[in-house]
Amino acid sequence: MNIKKTAIIVCVSAAMICGTIALSMWLTKEREMEMEVSNPKQRTTGQEQTKVYGEGENIPLYYDDEDILLLPVRNVAQGLGGTVTWDKESKDITIGYKGKKLVFETGTKMAEMHGYKVTMREEPHTINGCLYAEASILSDFFSTEVNWDSEKRQISLNSKGSSRPIVAYNVLQGQDGNKDYILEIPVIMGLNDINYEKGLNKEVEDEVKTLVEEFILTEGENTFYMQVEKGFISGDFLSICWKGVKGNQPFFKTFNIDLREQKRIEISDVLTEDGIRELKERGELTESSIFYITQRKELAILDTTNEENLTILLPADGALLGGQWKPKYQALFPGIM
Repeated sequence: MNIKKTAIIVCVSAAMICGTIALSMWLTKEREMEMEVSNPKQRTTGQEQTKVYGEGENIPLYYDDEDILLLPVRNVAQGLGGTVTWDKESKDITIGYKGKKLVFETGTKMAEMHGYKVTMREEPHTINGCLYAEASILSDFFSTEVNWDSEKRQISLNSKGSSRPIVAYNVLQGQDGNKDYILEIPVIMGLNDINYEKGLNKEVEDEVKTLVEEFILTEGENTFYMQVEKGFISGDFLSICWKGVKGNQPFFKTFNIDLREQKRIEISDVLTEDGIRELKERGELTESSIFYITQRKELAILDTTNEENLTILLPADGALLGGQWKPKYQALFPGIM
């Protein structure tokens, strides 16, 4: 870990305690955990500062230039009703919560969540005896929403229940001759039908492996990178977009699933006939167009043949296309407007 990247980092030592930051942490009745970083001079005396920093594992770390937030594992887990155990032989850390397990493999970016192998973008770190892990994986495991306010320097974790599926990812990485590839494979968890869940994960994995095979057989291109971007996720619908580079060109792929019907959906499932006709007339929808639903519930249409990869966003309120997006949106995603 490169410490110079850290925008907010707290080393719990006497030299850094005085005149830096203090932490307050509490749980509300709604199981919202707040951790606020503030100026200790406004609240406490020097002695009290030392007492607070003795609880340094409570303090979050934020890497500003990479937009990575690390949270203290034990405090978050226990604060949200989970347990934390350490295996003396393997050195692995296991978090237990409502019969589920999240296992951090010591010294790697690998973890096991709900029985699936997943990869984290940042390896967990032990700082002053406290284990820190990515906010995203803890958020997924505990079904929480993580909010970071950089101005107030405040973090909130709001429990949202377990009805929404979890999308993590694993990495397919390798080299074949002069060809290098790093592709993220989504790992989908928490569906009501476990057999469908396993089949869906196998389907996605096979598709990514096919992309690698095609890349290896393609002349000229020597690098292939693809990163998962989560789109809209609910108990009824799942949307994923991959964004990356293949050779010297941008590469995009999307994956849209109606979880109720257990089937993929097409652009005709989310736009009316009039909406499709209008987009085609404007040149914004072609045979090479792909789509996904963003986290803000917008329809994003991408042209895979356009070097600039123009994205058309149709808001959930149907403000564009005379509202042609809204009728299908309401039919496809009931109860979320």
